[in-house]
Amino acid sequence: MNGFNENYCVDFDKAIEMYSDMIYRICMAITGNPEDSKDAFQETFLRLVRHHKEITGEEHLKAWLIRVASNCAKTMVTNPWNKRTQGFSEKNQEPVYHQKDNSLFLELKELPYKYSLVLYLFYYEGYSVKEIGDILEKKENSVKTLLNRGRKLLKNRLEGGKDDEK
Repeated sequence: MNGFNENYCVDFDKAIEMYSDMIYRICMAITGNPEDSKDAFQETFLRLVRHHKEITGEEHLKAWLIRVASNCAKTMVTNPWNKRTQGFSEKNQEPVYHQKDNSLFLELKELPYKYSLVLYLFYYEGYSVKEIGDILEKKENSVKTLLNRGRKLLKNRLEGGKDDEK
């Protein structure tokens, strides 16, 4: 057996309906920019169309989408083109997706990617350490370490200090 579930077929409409809000929130958490978030969101589902035969089940689909969305969003952020361009003025941009926790969300976004993604999945999306490990293909202890270090960095930022890692 090649590891693929020959019987599973991705229902694209259902996948978009079930996971689009979560995927957009993850992209927004990483990019902090609605336009880049929309681009990463679209790229995630385009990749699903291209790679749907690799999906082995519903849980695999969800984890795959999260991993691809976070990678696409990270690529948007780290793309040298984005560093050389200047966006529209702040007052013309859409508000950040998590209005009620806006200041905390903005601080979370400023952390290094490896911490902000894990913290976001844990606190905003409600995933367990084991689920995050499965999604990101990391050991549970690695996820716990990232959560612990990320919390310390976030606490330090909130108390007015600078983060030690970047």
